[in-house]
Amino acid sequence: MKVEIQLRNELAQLPKQATELAGGWDVVCTEIIKESDNYVRCKIGLSIQPPPNTNIMCHARSSITKTNWFLANGVGLGDADYLGEYEFRFRCLPINYNDTFGHRNFDYEEFPYKIGDRIGQIYLEEVIPIEFEIVKNLKSTTRNEGGFGSTN
Repeated sequence: MKVEIQLRNELAQLPKQATELAGGWDVVCTEIIKESDNYVRCKIGLSIQPPPNTNIMCHARSSITKTNWFLANGVGLGDADYLGEYEFRFRCLPINYNDTFGHRNFDYEEFPYKIGDRIGQIYLEEVIPIEFEIVKNLKSTTRNEGGFGSTN
C-alpha cells in the first residue's frame, strides 16, 4: 500500500522499520519546542496523507518508559484529511517536589531526546465505516454495567 508523504524540512527522514517484522515505522525528531520544564513538542518534519478509510497512529517509543516522560495524549491519531506536519507532544511527571515559603517547586528530568533521535513510531490503521443505530435497550450480557474490575 502506498502512503503519500511530504518532507517538510532538510532534516526530515522517511519513516523506517527497525526490523522486517516491526509493526511500526520509526520517526525522527527534526525540531524541539520546549513549552515548559515539563512540556515539549517534537516535530518530525513530515506531512502524511494515508489512503481513504485509514488513519495514522502515533506512539511513543517503548524506551520512554525508562523516564518520567510520556506522550501527552497517550496515542496520537492522524486522520486521512489532516495535511499538517506531525508532531509528538510529551509531558513529564515531577521527580522532586518541595514547598519553600509557600512556593511549590517541581523538578523534572531533562528531556531524553535531541534533534535527529527516533522519538516515536507510526503505523497505518483501517477505519471501518459504521452506522450508529439508536435502540431503547441493549441486549443483556453476563457483565451488563459492571465497570472496572468487574470481571475478576
